Amino acid sequence: MQKALITGATSGIGKELAILMAKSNHDLVLVARNKDNLLAVKNEINSFSSVNVSFYQADLSQNGSAAKLFNETKKEGIEILINNAGVGLKGDFFHDDLSKTIQIAQLNMISLMELSHLYGNYFLKQNSGKILNIGSIAAFLPGPKQAVYYATKSFVRNLSRSLAYNLRNSNVTVTTLHPGVTKTNFFNASGATNFSKGAPASSVAALGYKAMMNGKIEVTYGLFNKFLVNFVLRFIPYKYQAYLVDNASEI
Repeated sequence: MQKALITGATSGIGKELAILMAKSNHDLVLVARNKDNLLAVKNEINSFSSVNVSFYQADLSQNGSAAKLFNETKKEGIEILINNAGVGLKGDFFHDDLSKTIQIAQLNMISLMELSHLYGNYFLKQNSGKILNIGSIAAFLPGPKQAVYYATKSFVRNLSRSLAYNLRNSNVTVTTLHPGVTKTNFFNASGATNFSKGAPASSVAALGYKAMMNGKIEVTYGLFNKFLVNFVLRFIPYKYQAYLVDNASEI
């Protein structure tokens, strides 16, 4: 089976993708900031699977980190890239710490873009490869309490669609997964602590994995989310969308 590199692999959707792919006999390269958490996930996978698991400690919110990661991991023979690492920050854009906001943009957009470019070219030379980018239904909406996060997910969606079109005549595919609210640590980390419910991360990961392996361009998790982004939002002016998001949630 193809070998996969997964960023943000120690929790939530990233970890569930790692577990699922190990069960499907993919060798893995796990990437995250915390070495202890990486080792814990590696040991967990090794407890039920004989696949090869290696890991790299990297903070992709830092400038230059994506290129460094590529140079360190290209020798691994990667055939699948999963850009899962991402973070948000709840607050008012004009009062947020600008340095933290820039780090969010670096992690959610720039590092994803760099890895897609570097590994995309690597895959083209091999004439084979898959990229899975983790988006969000936030990509379809304005988010007053997390303006930059929502904007970064719109970037991910549009970039991924363009790349998928550019690669249409190759054996390299780009897939975007749009989860809705998911049971992960994301909301606690971003400060949006009102969300204790949501879809199981394992179910979201399974949908993304299936879509990626089938070469689909884009997939949204959940019937309600699909109805929302494909139909409802077409008829609601953006000002009212912003009002609804602002008043209905902590994100």
